[in-house]
Amino acid sequence: MMTLGDIISQQAIEKKGFDNHDVGRSVRIMIYAAAINGPLVGTWFGFINNAVKIKNKWAATFVRVGIDQAVFSPAILAIFMGGISILEGRTLTEIKMKFENSYFKGLMNAYCYWPFVNIFTFSLIPVHYRPIVNSCFGIAWNSYLSHMNQKSLQSLKLTTNSTTNNNKQQTSTMSSTATLSSSSSSA
Repeated sequence: MMTLGDIISQQAIEKKGFDNHDVGRSVRIMIYAAAINGPLVGTWFGFINNAVKIKNKWAATFVRVGIDQAVFSPAILAIFMGGISILEGRTLTEIKMKFENSYFKGLMNAYCYWPFVNIFTFSLIPVHYRPIVNSCFGIAWNSYLSHMNQKSLQSLKLTTNSTTNNNKQQTSTMSSTATLSSSSSSA
């Protein structure tokens, strides 16, 4: 489902076309989904269902949603951003910059989307179907995450290129100054 979200992001949002589709990006998302996201989400739904033993269905739903938003949403977003960054081969500095540029906005958007999905899921869907139902809702969210990650990478490239260009200009200026100094001292 996460890979489908990435494909939608690349084709519908970013309008890359299939000739320019970043297959490596889709593969990274697939690896992350299979190795990390799928097992975590399934385990989380089992845990939260067993942890909240309130008899009233609606009270239990709102407690589960509250716990989910306070604990799981911030954690799973951080795990996604960190995990994908590692799969992309990013340095710790680049990962830090990505978090600074995107984490808060992503989390605020998660708080606008997932509580409503989870109210539906926790109140109406049997526990053993919750991960798959959530994954279906996750297609739209994963499209957003993939797009957010791409924008963050573009921002990171701009920052890195800007820093590289500034360093080149400083080096050029220093070597020009050194050349002028050596020219004037030999005169």
